[in-house]
Amino acid sequence: AAQGDEVLSLASASSPRSRSTLARRAMQHQGMDEYDDGLDAANIAAAQGMSRQQQYMGNNFYIEEGQGGMQNDNYMMPDLVVEFLRDFRDLVHRDVYVQDSTGAFKPDVVQRQEKLDGIHMSYQLKFASISDRFYKHTTWPHPDLVYPILEDDVFLMLYKELYFRHVYALGTSLTLEQRMESYDNYALLFDRIFSDEDDMQAIDLPDQWLWDMVDEFVYQFQEFCRYRSKDLKKRTPAEIEALAAKPTAWDTLEVMGYLQKMVTKSEINLILKDDANDPEACRLHNALAGEVGISHVQNVLGYFSLVSMARVHVMCGDYYTALKTVDNLDFRGNTSDQVPMYMRVTSCYITLYYNIGFSYLMMRRYSEAVKTLTQVLLYITRTQHLAQPFQYEQTSKRSEQMYKLVAMCIALCPQRHVEDSIQQYLTEKYTDQMARLSKGEEGMFEEFFGYAGPKSIYPGVPNYNDPPIKEITTALGQQWSVLLTELRQQHKLPTIRSYLKLYTKISTAKLATFADIPEPTLRAHIMCLKHKSRGNAPADCSLEKAVVNIADTRVAPTFAHYFIKHINKLDQQVAELTP
Repeated sequence: AAQGDEVLSLASASSPRSRSTLARRAMQHQGMDEYDDGLDAANIAAAQGMSRQQQYMGNNFYIEEGQGGMQNDNYMMPDLVVEFLRDFRDLVHRDVYVQDSTGAFKPDVVQRQEKLDGIHMSYQLKFASISDRFYKHTTWPHPDLVYPILEDDVFLMLYKELYFRHVYALGTSLTLEQRMESYDNYALLFDRIFSDEDDMQAIDLPDQWLWDMVDEFVYQFQEFCRYRSKDLKKRTPAEIEALAAKPTAWDTLEVMGYLQKMVTKSEINLILKDDANDPEACRLHNALAGEVGISHVQNVLGYFSLVSMARVHVMCGDYYTALKTVDNLDFRGNTSDQVPMYMRVTSCYITLYYNIGFSYLMMRRYSEAVKTLTQVLLYITRTQHLAQPFQYEQTSKRSEQMYKLVAMCIALCPQRHVEDSIQQYLTEKYTDQMARLSKGEEGMFEEFFGYAGPKSIYPGVPNYNDPPIKEITTALGQQWSVLLTELRQQHKLPTIRSYLKLYTKISTAKLATFADIPEPTLRAHIMCLKHKSRGNAPADCSLEKAVVNIADTRVAPTFAHYFIKHINKLDQQVAELTP
């Protein structure tokens, strides 16, 4: 059971856009039967054909009663889909309060867990399975067609969130109207969640869905920024007019405003600060364990909004603010036996540490970047065997990105303490690339950075009548420009560092001759080397008049850890082979 939970957790690490094809395999891994829709191939093809008709005919797709082979409430829709949506709606609104002996109503822990498990199953597995069967290449029924069947405003908002997410997952060209509708739905959904309306009080959603909701919100914002600032001269007059008519849709300040609103109204920062001052109070743990319904949803959304705000700041190039945003998170847990909240959802854990590590890299805090990225890479490596034989493309790509960020950090600032498994992986897979990075080749750094770095955005609303092409291009390339400046400052440092490893004392005149630079320039480079190494270089040096003194700070290697690791591995293999 524990392994099954880990598998689902790793499945969640891949984005919602890559999860649908893995749903049935995950169910089989947990020992569950494949979700049976009870339909043959002919009916599936018919349903997909009807959905294509819906796309062509829009909201006028209406079938009179008595016509068509598969219909519900006058709309051509498979019975299984209607039944699934109705059951899903009923699960979301299920009441978990029971009356005790004193006549008071209290939430039943067992019923609440059953409700959350049911929602999780419907959201993560059944929805993905039905999508793979019926709507693999087309959209789900439009919300306007679904509402007459469900007649529920609250669930319709949740359905719209899934509907537009699926539209993005298809990878087809999105219309501007769809992008705008999705933003309006997110705005309405977040406003309703943090309102005091009675019909929202019973809403209680799994942590995975809440993280995906906020993560998708930021993803769609990123995609809209790219759409809004790319190829503006190729946009039709109708598109330009629609963009100009609604400038607040997916505006950076509006998006950040919603994230900040969820943080403020949930009071999550106050809770985290109280836990930091008094770890024994465990306010966050008690709030997550004790709150039921919309209060629990608000706390979790507030927490995940902090992580997403850091991601937006990184996309905008504000790394200091990104780190300050997550400064209060429970990185060590309140007590030793509690897992930090971000580790409850694997994709949140990976996203958080990736953005923190990248921020450290851009702020030239290379040792902290390596330490941060190594922690999450080791976690993925330790749990990788639980995910076999599945291939989670998104997690694999993110892992490769983090490995390349670590490689750049090591090249820019050689580290004394790098995890053996990380160093071995880089040495085996990127042997030639690591050598070129250590020489400071700009082309190699640009290749690694282009793959491993987050996609920059132009956060402003451009002038559609006179697009600022130059400003947009400069903003999108700003992250690489910052790193390129750092590389050029370090152009001679790898050469100087390689000579310092060969000596314990050398004159500046001799070293300048070796490095082929003037002696005054060499002295500046040596001071630059000391500043950028920050005590992490294998050899430390000091400049005394015209002599460079080199102190070997390398720690003598020990093999105890190596032998213990392999002894434990052998014991594990023997135990597995023993009948």
